[in-house]
Amino acid sequence: MAESAWAESSTLLGELEVEVEIKAAAAKFYHMYAGRPHHVSKATPRNVQACDLHDGEWGTVGSIISWNYMHDGKAKVAKERIEVVEPEKKLIKFKVLEGDLMEEFKSFLITIQVTDIFLEKKIKY
Repeated sequence: MAESAWAESSTLLGELEVEVEIKAAAAKFYHMYAGRPHHVSKATPRNVQACDLHDGEWGTVGSIISWNYMHDGKAKVAKERIEVVEPEKKLIKFKVLEGDLMEEFKSFLITIQVTDIFLEKKIKY
């Protein structure tokens, strides 16, 4: 029974939008995710253990990066491609290609846009 309920839920489309207040300048936070995501593990070691570049250059559209992170107390991985980088809007989009998220979703797109007021994070699945 649980398997059929799972199959039904995995066909749903949706978008989740979250606003998060951060204790950092918007430009500094954006540059960390867009140009130096491998520094995220230093800023949040409990949540992100590593970020490695597999192909391309940091902060460049088409580059492939992988994340090792924790979710609900379990180690997880995600391999992503940078889809959009718009410095003037402090916007970056990642498309998840492989990893734990793809066991639950057909597609997963992460959009991070930072403003001086708040961080807006959209997740499409």
